Amino acid sequence: MKKFEPTVVLFSCRFCAQPAPAGSGLRSISLHCLGKIDARHVLKAFESGADAVLVAGGIVSQCRFIEGLATAQKKIEFTRKLLSELGIKPERLELVPAGRTITEAAAELTERVRALGPSPLGRKKKAA
Repeated sequence: MKKFEPTVVLFSCRFCAQPAPAGSGLRSISLHCLGKIDARHVLKAFESGADAVLVAGGIVSQCRFIEGLATAQKKIEFTRKLLSELGIKPERLELVPAGRTITEAAAELTERVRALGPSPLGRKKKAA
């Protein structure tokens, strides 16, 4: 049997976050400001087949748009609660904390999601 390999979508700040490493397997989406991320973006990623979503910015005090990362943190917490209400484990959504690299956070998230299995939203077969 083939080992489950999670699909991870990365939303990152164009100005603050380091780019996704080449060959990381992350599907990367760059945002002008991480504060613009919305629950709809995360839900669409899951609906499109993501097994997990990683959100990466910079350091709150160094945000180019002053409040972007702080706003994103609040939105991610809201979205995690929403995911839970929808029956999706909130552990599938992670904000990369300051001081961690995207590579480290992605590796940890991927291992966690392997244990959880595929997302309940993605990869459903359409009825004939």
